[in-house]
Amino acid sequence: MEVFYISPGKRKRLLIVLQSIMLIFLAFLVKPSSANSLQPGTCLNAEEEKLVQLVNQYRVANGLQQIPVSYSLTLVGQWHVQDLNANHPDTGTGYKDQSCNMHSWSVWKPGLWNAMCYTPDHHEAQEMWDKPRQISQGAYQGTGYEIAYSSSGQVTAEAALAGWQGSVPHRDVILEQGVWNGKNWPAMGVGLYQHYAVIWFSETSDNQGMTACRTTGGSADFTLLIPALKLLLE
Repeated sequence: MEVFYISPGKRKRLLIVLQSIMLIFLAFLVKPSSANSLQPGTCLNAEEEKLVQLVNQYRVANGLQQIPVSYSLTLVGQWHVQDLNANHPDTGTGYKDQSCNMHSWSVWKPGLWNAMCYTPDHHEAQEMWDKPRQISQGAYQGTGYEIAYSSSGQVTAEAALAGWQGSVPHRDVILEQGVWNGKNWPAMGVGLYQHYAVIWFSETSDNQGMTACRTTGGSADFTLLIPALKLLLE
């Protein structure tokens, strides 16, 4: 039997290469997929970006300014669509036995937000308005106003906007009409995941924009292996 001898220096370099391969492989495995995976606080996925673009195009076509995207409001939106999909807080009953709607929040994250059943009479409106302050832990002090959309299948940006355009109360929020006249929204956030899409609007600007968002990763970059391979070949 032939025995191969590897010098201590070679063994060390080989170990570095194997560790590099393992780290890149793990990074590849944990890469999230666009609209089918959502970690609140991440940068906008492709469908969320499309929703922002479509909403702003719709506003511009109606003589309004585009709305900057807010990290704090997007964080709220991303958490809410996660909660709606996972826990269905919009399926119960609340104040005076009225049905909960999509503005409701479950008890899933009690340290992050207050649970509430939002009913048609707006009895819990203050709880909705407070969600940006709750979820940002007070870092963002703006009041939030939400519009929501659901689909039996995978929700899309186009379907969500079309649904809101066909509903006068929701259209009024987007186009600042009716009771929303003159709001001149300086900030909005979006969340889109599986069966739900939401937009959060506020009268308070978010100076950080989306600079605080976490990137969701990309394809594994095997060029990172080049320095390690050079070590092995030395």
